[in-house]
Parts: sequence; structure tokens; C-alpha cells
Amino acid sequence: MSCLTEYNNRLRDRQQTYEQLRQCDDRAVHLRVATFVLGLICAWAVFGNWQLPGTLLLLPIGLFLAAIVYHESLNRKLRAVRRAIAYYKRCLDRLNGQWSGTGPTGTEFLEPQHPHAEDLDIFGTGSLFQLLNSPITPAGARTLAEWLAPSAQTPLPTPDAVVSRQDAVRNLRDQLDLRERLAVIGPASQPQSHTQELHQWLARAGGLTARWIRVVATLLGVLGVASLVIWLIGTSMSPLLLIVVVQLGFLRKLRQPLDEIKQHSEQAVVELRRIEQVVAALENVEGSDTELHRLRNELNRDGMRASEAIHRLERLVSQYENTRRNVFIAPLAFISMASFQLACSIDHWRAKHATKVEHWFQAIGELEALLAFAQLHFENPDYCFPQFVDNPPQFVATKLAHPLLPPGTAISNDLELSDNRRMLLVSGSNMSGKSTLLRSVGINTALAWAGAPVYAQNLKLSRLQVATAIRSQDSLQTGTSHFMANLQRIRLVVELAEQTTTAPVLFLLDEILHGTNSHDRLVGARGVIRSLLQAGAIGLVTTHDLALSDMVNQLDYATQNVHFRDEWRDGKMTFDYQMRKGVVPKSNALSLMRLLGLEV
Repeated sequence: MSCLTEYNNRLRDRQQTYEQLRQCDDRAVHLRVATFVLGLICAWAVFGNWQLPGTLLLLPIGLFLAAIVYHESLNRKLRAVRRAIAYYKRCLDRLNGQWSGTGPTGTEFLEPQHPHAEDLDIFGTGSLFQLLNSPITPAGARTLAEWLAPSAQTPLPTPDAVVSRQDAVRNLRDQLDLRERLAVIGPASQPQSHTQELHQWLARAGGLTARWIRVVATLLGVLGVASLVIWLIGTSMSPLLLIVVVQLGFLRKLRQPLDEIKQHSEQAVVELRRIEQVVAALENVEGSDTELHRLRNELNRDGMRASEAIHRLERLVSQYENTRRNVFIAPLAFISMASFQLACSIDHWRAKHATKVEHWFQAIGELEALLAFAQLHFENPDYCFPQFVDNPPQFVATKLAHPLLPPGTAISNDLELSDNRRMLLVSGSNMSGKSTLLRSVGINTALAWAGAPVYAQNLKLSRLQVATAIRSQDSLQTGTSHFMANLQRIRLVVELAEQTTTAPVLFLLDEILHGTNSHDRLVGARGVIRSLLQAGAIGLVTTHDLALSDMVNQLDYATQNVHFRDEWRDGKMTFDYQMRKGVVPKSNALSLMRLLGLEV
């Protein structure tokens, strides 16, 4: 069954369920109104002329409370089904190419000087991050971002590690129920930054773990309750006031760790319930491969399930908030020091599980990133998993295309970079596909080393660190011209190629040194490319300047000219986006000007 059929079937089932629940919800509203009216009738019967026993009121009160509970359960089911419907609609939008602009963009993870993230649309509207659009926790979003766009200082994972991720993605591919379950849980209601602060708070114990603190609190609590009893039986209130003053002094001494507990406890109640649901869904993920087995073990360390530990904390935080907010409970909770004891229990939980929390969220993040890749694999069965080889640097692809293009519009090309062809100099018409080819190579390399399937029939590559100079922007604020911005970007690529110790660079340079005269461009481009090739890099360079095509005969390394072209048919310019060997035979710049009505 195709993913389109599966999504449509599931969407139709959820919509039918929603209609059924909505009808039940209407009946529940009528039931609540009926029980309320029944209560009024019973009240009239009890307090009116009939003088019936007051126990008669228990019937409508019980029915009304039951109706409220039933109605609330229906509302929870309706919310879950609505989220499931929205999830499958997003899935269908992806298949129809209508996903751009919906969902997180990941721009908070974009580093200004990242070697390739901005040029390859890893983050932002219509980006790869938005296409995957699966993680619902900050840990998942952060892990996905780090895998897709590791910093220049972060070493690439080993091929064995990436192959383990690929095996996990294959096992997760058809687990639609799990992906729906996470989608129904939904993202945090708080901003990601607040949720991230909460996660850090969980992994950091405060200052309420010392044994003497709980001993003193217990003693003060016993004295507080005793003095309250003394006052209630009609004796002096002085002992109670004295104990309260002592308690206030004790709490003031520990104000800082207490304030830290209070600062996060209110938002923690809701978020911990959500985290517990996420962990419970992920800690039983199915799969026999080593990667999923390792991640399951991270969520079940030392014989304790992570969801059970988080559930215990959620109960403690809920009780703590209740002792602080409930006007009927708060005074007694203060005098008995019950509220403070709960704060100590929360801090003890953090001290006990601080080292585990980091492992839990790391495992959650990796599982969510793998599920995002599994979704990509499920929706694109024609994608392949790349093969990894040792040096020398190489990138050999068959039917390579761009994964962000709408379905049916992406044109594939075969491409080889290796010792036999260290660089391709790409010439061609405007809008013919040169830049798209560069981005196809770069974004599929990013997917490959993240552990995801790539848009190709076959792909074989070595350890390569992508560095690009494609989308240079001038800056009025810094006084940087477009040409200077392009130079600075090229310098970054060259320095990375010469300094990197993690992996050889795969350079992608678009319209190299455009913005200066032909002579300087020719000399400069030859020098830049020679420096890159001497550093052991491989890559592609595009240009409109056909004079640069002679460069391939003057370099000491194996390079080749390739091109894209256009054709005029029935007065219209057309492109086939196919890469061909050699230099482009003509330019289309003048034709485009005339097409726009310019007299040239």
C-alpha cells in the first residue's frame, strides 16, 4: 500500500471518529443540562411543600458529576483526534508539495558563519528542517539540527555510526502509530526556550538535599502542628506565633533554592505530564537493531523506566503546587512544613536522577530525529541509503535530485567527483539548473551523514565536510559589498579546506568571483580552485564567464567542464535541466532581456 493511500485511509478513519465523538459530545451537553434540571426539581421537592428527605439530592449531584467527568473524557478524545487529523493533513500536504511555510523553521539553530546551512536551506521557511517537521521536544529539534548541520568543529560521525542510524530508520519506517501518537501529544505549550530551561532545571540539583535540612523541617513541622492543636483547644496562641516566626526564619535562610523550585514548578506541572507521555511512547519503540536497542536502554537505566521516574516527579510537583495555591490547604501545609518537605523531595529527585536526565533527553532527541528520517523514508520509497567508502575523497551519484523541489518537478542527474574528476566547472544558461545542482549535492550529503535516505538511485561517498559560497549578501550596516561578501565566504571555504582535521571539504562555489572584471576573475578563480584542490578538497564551481572554461586545461588536477543549456520552442525558452559534458555553446542573457521587452 502506498503512503498516499495509507494517509488517506487513516485521515478518513480519524474524521469518522471525530464525527462520532462530536455527536457524543452533543449528547453529553444535553445530559449535563438534563441532570442540572433534575437537580432543580429535586431541590424543589426537598425544600418545597413535598418535604422529601435531603438524601434525594445525592442522585442529581452524582449524575451531574458523572456527566462532567464523561464530558471531559470526550473533550480529551476530541482534542486527540483533531491533532491526528491535522497530522495526516500535514502528511498529505508534504506529498502534494504544499508543506512550505508550515511548522517550525529551526532558524534558532542557524549559525551565521556555518559552512553550509544557510546556502543549502537547512533552516528557514521551505527548508529541510521544515520538511522533516517531526520532533516535538526541544531535545528532538536540537538533535535534528545538529545532525543536519554540525558545526565545523564537530567531527562527522563514523560510517559505522551512520549505518546504525540507517538500520534504525528502516525499522522505524512503518511505525505510523508511533509517529501519530507523538503528533497527538503535540509540542510544548511554552516557548522552546522555556522548555529548554525546564530540562536544564531537571538535571541540576539545588541546595535542599542536606540531611539536616529535612530533620529540622520535620521538627518544626511537628512543633507547628502541636502548637496549632494547642491553640484550637482554647489555649494560648503564643506558641503558634513563635513557631511560625522560627519557620519563617528557617525558610528565609533557604530562600534561594526554594525560589528556584518555585520558579519552574508551575510550568513544570503541565510540561512534565507531556514529557512523561513522550517518554512512555518512545521507551517501548520496536526494533531489533543495535541503535534502537541502545536508545531503549538509555530510557531504562538501572532497572527504572524513565517514564515512571518522571511520573513520580510530576506527582511531587503537582502536590507542591497544590500546597502553595490551594487557599484551604496552603496554611496547614505551611505550618506543618509539608510544602517545604515536598520541595525537598523534588530536589532529592533531581539529585538522584540528574545524571540520568541528560541521557534520557539525549535518547529522546535521537529517537525523534530518527523518526523524522523514517517519515522521509516512508513518504519517499524511491530514495536510497548511501554507501560510505574510505579515502580518497569521492561523491558518486546516480539520478541525484533535490529533495525540497515539489513532486514531479525535480530532474535527476548523474554525477561523479573522485580522483579521476576532482572538480566540475559548470557553465550554462541563466535558470538552467546550475545552482540547483550544487544545492542537490550539498543537501544530499548533509542527509547522508545524518543517517537519512537521500534523493538518488545510488550514492557512494567518503567522509566529506560541505562548505559553500552560494548565497552571498551585501550589508549596508557593515559596509560590505556583494563582491566583498562573496570573497569573505570563499575565504572561509578555503580556510576550512586547509585547516580541517575532521574530513576533506566538498566545496560548492556558485558564480565564483562574479562582480569583478574578467581578468581578475580568471586569475582569482584559478588561484582559489588550485588552493582547494591542493588541500585535498573536491567539488563544483559554476560560472557565467566562459573564459574560465580554459582553466581545466591549465590545472594540475583532473577537472572537467560540464554545462546546462536552454532551447527556444514556439517562442518560449525551455530547459531540460540535464547536465552535459563540455562548455555551454551559448548564453541566454540577451534573449531574457528581449523577452522582458528591453531593447538590446
